[in-house]
Amino acid sequence: MTTVGFLGVGRMGSALISAFCDKKLVAKKDVLAYDPRPEAAKELNIQAAENEAELVRKSDVVFLCVKPQTMEAALSAIKKESGGKLFVSIAAGITTGYIEGRLDKAARVIRVMPNTPAMVGLLAAGYAKGKRATTEDTDYVKKLLTGIGVATEVPEDQLDAITGLSGSGPAYAYQFIEAIAKAGEKQGLSYSESLKLAAQTTKGAAEMILSTGKTPKELTDMVASPGGTTIEGLKVLTQSDFSKIVGDTVAAATKRSKELRR
Repeated sequence: MTTVGFLGVGRMGSALISAFCDKKLVAKKDVLAYDPRPEAAKELNIQAAENEAELVRKSDVVFLCVKPQTMEAALSAIKKESGGKLFVSIAAGITTGYIEGRLDKAARVIRVMPNTPAMVGLLAAGYAKGKRATTEDTDYVKKLLTGIGVATEVPEDQLDAITGLSGSGPAYAYQFIEAIAKAGEKQGLSYSESLKLAAQTTKGAAEMILSTGKTPKELTDMVASPGGTTIEGLKVLTQSDFSKIVGDTVAAATKRSKELRR
């Protein structure tokens, strides 16, 4: 059996562990983790390694779930144990080449940009393989990722855009949903009622795009009857240059990902 190690069990690391285990893609007995917080593995009911080196030595695949700022130190701690292992990095801006250059020459690397809806089995992710990663490696990682959502392989230089779009995207959606909920509250609904309706409406609209194969424009036209209520609301979005605001938002996050690149 493949032993999957997690170096770092923060929000994203723990989300991936829970999702993979819940979907039975990986058995808990085959998961090993190391985190500076000793209780992190215990909270997830998985095995804990005593240190970074032991984690890598006992694992076949290692998810690097550390922050970009601490990646260099983490790689230094595991280099001697890294030969022949597959490493899957989720650190924003850290290239496969940077990681490969700091590990054993026989280490293989795949870079993934996931997002937090992995916690509920609704991941949206992009991934790119390093120079030494094999087809078998990418097939394995793809199986894990698509088992908990949607994942697409892209050239590595497009992962910054993936970061700005789907990596950071849940936060944009939360802001949009909250704005709708507060607007409903101003119109007389309770905030709790409004929030539930706003979230379900957004979820339903997303599912319509994924399930029907229709474009957002086609689905908008289905809702917006001439002279109706929806048209009046859409006029305000257009006047406010909603599309430009969203475009600038994604561009800013993408730019920051590029600034973090190493």
